[in-house]
Parts: sequence; C-alpha cells; structure tokens
Amino acid sequence: MDKVDLTVSAASGVEAVTKRELKRLGFAEPKAERGLMTVEGSLYDVARLNVFLRTADRVYFDVARFEAKTFDELYDGAARVPWENFCRKDTCVAVNGKSVKSRLFALSACQKILKKAIAARICEKYGLRALPESGAKLAVVFDIYCDTVCLRIDTTGTGLHKRGYRDLVGVAPIRENLAAAMVLLSDYRGEKPFLDPFCGSGTIAVEAALIALSVAPGLQRNFAFENFAFLPQDALSRAKEEAHERERRDLKTEIYASDIDGEAISIAKRHARRAGVADRIRFEVKDVRDVSVSLKNGTVVTNPPYGDRVLTERGAREIYKAMGALYKRLDNWSLFAITEDKAFEKAFGKKADKNRKLYNSDKECKFYEYFGKREIDYGRKDSD
Repeated sequence: MDKVDLTVSAASGVEAVTKRELKRLGFAEPKAERGLMTVEGSLYDVARLNVFLRTADRVYFDVARFEAKTFDELYDGAARVPWENFCRKDTCVAVNGKSVKSRLFALSACQKILKKAIAARICEKYGLRALPESGAKLAVVFDIYCDTVCLRIDTTGTGLHKRGYRDLVGVAPIRENLAAAMVLLSDYRGEKPFLDPFCGSGTIAVEAALIALSVAPGLQRNFAFENFAFLPQDALSRAKEEAHERERRDLKTEIYASDIDGEAISIAKRHARRAGVADRIRFEVKDVRDVSVSLKNGTVVTNPPYGDRVLTERGAREIYKAMGALYKRLDNWSLFAITEDKAFEKAFGKKADKNRKLYNSDKECKFYEYFGKREIDYGRKDSD
C-alpha cells in the first residue's frame, strides 16, 4: 500500500478552506464530492492529516468502491475486501453510514449485511467461528450514493474539532474547527493585531494564536488510528516531529480578547493555558462599548450573541450597533463576524464587502466580511 486514497470531511461552507489546507500540506488538487475531499497519499499521511488539519471534521482511509443495487451485491462487494489486512482477530468492528438516491436505503439492514460480510471474511482468514470483538475498535463507514458504495475506515475517532485544550464551555460555544475556518477566511495570518470582543470561552482567540504560531491543532489529542496495526508504528511521532519543525514560536503576536462575562474570561484563560498560548493573548472583562485598541491595521474575528445566546432580538441588534460603533473607532481594521440574524448589516450600520454561508452547529449563519482599506490580497481567490 505505497499509495492510498484518504478522504477528508468538512462542514458545509468551509470546504474551500480545507482544500487550501490540503494543498499547503503538499497534496494535489483534491477530488471534491458532497463535502468530502479525497487525496492520494501514503500510510504516514493518515497521521499527518489528523495532526495538521484545522478545519476538517474527520479523516477516512478508503478501502473499497463498488456498485450495489441488491443486498447480495452489497454483501459480496464487502466480502471481497481484504479485511484481514486492517483487522486483528479480536478487532471490534462497528459499522455505520448513510444512503442517498440509492435502491439500498434501509440503513439498519445495510449495517447488518456489511457487518456480516466483514465478520465472515475475518473468521475465514483467522479460522474463527465468531468474532470475539474484545480488542480495539475499528469504525467502518459506508456511503452509498446513486447505488455506488464507498467503504471507509474512520482514522480519527473523536471529531477533529476536539483539540484537547477545551474542557469547559460557556454559553453556545463555537466549535474549534469552525473558529479556525473563520480565522483562515479572514485576512489574519499572525503579523497583524487581532481582536475578539465577544470571546466567550476563548476558542477564536486560541485558534488565532495557534494559526499565528503555526502550531498544529492535533498535538494534544489521541486518534483512532493509533490502534491500527496496518499503519507504521512511528507515523504519529513523525507527524508530530514535522509539526514542531513548522512552528513559529519566535513570532511576536498581539492578540486581544474580551467579554462582558467575567466567568467566561476565566474559562478562556484556562483554555489558553491548556493550549500553550496563554502568554500570547491579552484577556479582559469588558463590554464591547468600552473596547478600545490604539493599534492600526488589525483584524476582528468574532461570534457575537445571537439566537439563543441573547434574551431578545432587540438586545442582539443593540449589540450589533455597538459593534458598528467599535469598528468606526478602529483605525483601518478588517472585521469578520458570524451570525444567523439577517438584519445584522442594518444594525451594524454598514453593508458587508462580502458574506458567505456557514453553519454554527445546526444553525445556518452568514459570515460577514468587512475589509480594511490597505488589504487587497488575502491569499485566496474570491470564488473560494
């Protein structure tokens, strides 16, 4: 298996950012399909993708693709896969997936048939009567689309948004990979001042610091692939070594984060310490109306209160109005904000230069982008 196909999943709206991440890691143009991006790599790249990707959800190892319009074809296709190459005789196999626009649409039946085919293959190869399933878990994911079955192994385990530094959460926290996507969609790359005036538990500010210092997001966590016998035993250590070599710890950063809630600031400071960037972020308990930064040409990236995060619609609009006033006080800054409130621009007092659709959990939101006058090239195409 010198070359293998690896598939990366990402949330709707951030696929273009994830695609750029893959290219920066040295992969060719990914094959994109329904929120999934497939690249050709080596077995070592399983670890690299899991350790380095900031905006992805999961990394999968592709094992088979075949057509199946009947349950017999589904069974036969799965039984042809050399599962003994991926499983020990005590492996605990879990099967899950989805089916879209296909004749095989009963998910529970598909799960049972695939599990039966995998078990039969492993039992035959190891001379077993039944799978003991007392060992490490192997999560097999099926994706049936227009009668084409894709079988993949989940190499990530707990989703990639779980970095390991955030053990406490405040009200309506934003996921770490969405926060990273917002920072990467902005014009911030580490050299400019940075501000989040609604920092909550500190996720956006922490992700900004990790991006500025080029600290890989997966250094502090574990992955499902660590239990896979078919991967090189030094894959993770090599990926972490590469990650440390890429770090820019000597970069001077100016990152500011504030919130009106003192308890939230305490949590944010804790998360920054756990992420190893506490000395890079200046946290303050402060109302957005009182925020003042004398520095020029900076970037604001924020997740202001909206929906369930405020008591009234009127309260949200007052906050957006205060944000607009803050933006006017800042000297040639850019501002990027996510909200589900369609009246954001009116309350903010200015039409955004651009906006794009993002999803915060299950909420459809808009990401409003206001650019500073001196910023022209943000390192991405306008079509992204």
